[in-house]
Amino acid sequence: MKNLFSVLPQDFFKPLVSRYRDQYADCLLAIYSSYKSEISYGVNRENIVATLTDYFNSRTDEITFGDDDGDFEKDARSKAQGTINYLKNCGWLDFEDEKNYVQNVLLTDNAVSFIRTMNEVIRNEETEYQGLISQIHAVLQNEELYSKPYQFILKNVAASTEQLVSSLKKLSISIKKHIDRQTKNKELNAVLELFASYNDEIVSKSLYRLKTSENVGRFRQSIKINLDKMLSTPQIMNDLVSGYMEIEQEENKDIAREKIVEIIVDVKSAFENLDKIIADIDRKNNHYMKNAAARAKFELSSGTNQEGKINSILRYLSEFSDDDEELDGDLFDVFSQKFISEESVKKVPEKKSYDAVASIQAAESLTREEKELKKKLLQDRQQLRIYRKKIEDFVSERFGSRNSFLASEIKIENRKDFETLIYIRLFAQSSRHYGVKRTTNRVRTNKAEFMDFEIVKKKIAGGKL
Repeated sequence: MKNLFSVLPQDFFKPLVSRYRDQYADCLLAIYSSYKSEISYGVNRENIVATLTDYFNSRTDEITFGDDDGDFEKDARSKAQGTINYLKNCGWLDFEDEKNYVQNVLLTDNAVSFIRTMNEVIRNEETEYQGLISQIHAVLQNEELYSKPYQFILKNVAASTEQLVSSLKKLSISIKKHIDRQTKNKELNAVLELFASYNDEIVSKSLYRLKTSENVGRFRQSIKINLDKMLSTPQIMNDLVSGYMEIEQEENKDIAREKIVEIIVDVKSAFENLDKIIADIDRKNNHYMKNAAARAKFELSSGTNQEGKINSILRYLSEFSDDDEELDGDLFDVFSQKFISEESVKKVPEKKSYDAVASIQAAESLTREEKELKKKLLQDRQQLRIYRKKIEDFVSERFGSRNSFLASEIKIENRKDFETLIYIRLFAQSSRHYGVKRTTNRVRTNKAEFMDFEIVKKKIAGGKL
């Protein structure tokens, strides 16, 4: 099985862990941005050199590309040329020569994927997942697309499902970031303002449609039915396999079929687990709202105690200079009570008192005869117990030299004998030593009535009984 490091060049991550990682990261983003107006990820080398030269002209730090730390590049153009060659050697860039002796600089496939992710991390963008569920449903319902079901349907459905699940998981883990950002070291007004912003951006925008028009429950059953239809319809399945072999360059038909089944099963499993992910988001969101409410509650109550009142007076006085003579008389009025603490109505706990212990009663010791009697009672009680080893020993003794015997051969004289018969039948299901076979004979005695059965000795390794 392939892993990440088997498909990437050996030095691929070297630029991002070197001492000049900031410069290399900036250069990669600048190169990526220069391709926006192009028809491919390939640009004339001179254009890239000019872009990076402008970047290095705006910086005063030095950079070296050799093993000698003292061999620093002097001018910005040399730094740009050295950066391009270095990124090429590490597998981020490639060169393409045109017929007119012009060289193009191309981003490799791996580089495009990583730089796009770097952009998302830097801009801290929430992945767009609104409408994905309805899109998946619509694609599976479109009969015209079943002419090429892998290319037009399954491949897009799998990609959209992966994006949907990844986006929701990202939202789930990002809620803690929102909690920390909007509750730590914030004044009351800021907490309430950010809470409203959070409710609009996260709760309403991201979650509202998932619980209304985009509710997974509305589409899940239909999506599963259409996926099952792909698995059960031979013509669609054959078209899926052919499409997979064509698009993914797979020559083995059996492997292609296994991959198609795996993709469909993964999509179905993802939709089964969406409710759990959304429930986790709800739980964390509720946790944030409780934290915000607790923060607001604290801020409302903290201004009414002595420390809060003194702080309010000092903050007010700090706004006046020594020359100011008039102060607002309302400041020294009685503070209005904004919040009543629950502690104020609680009953004062009473201290519990404990009486002194008069004496500790010594344990009574048993005589030898009493100990023997108690031991015998325990042994008799143990003999009455029914357990697996006891039943198997009983059956083995009954076998003797025989390989089988009938249950009717066991005398039923009391309730205990009948219970033994029941446990023989019960333990036979998992016993390694014996089994049972039904018979059509019904046995009637003075004490019980039951369908007779044969108890058969099981074979052990080597074929011996």
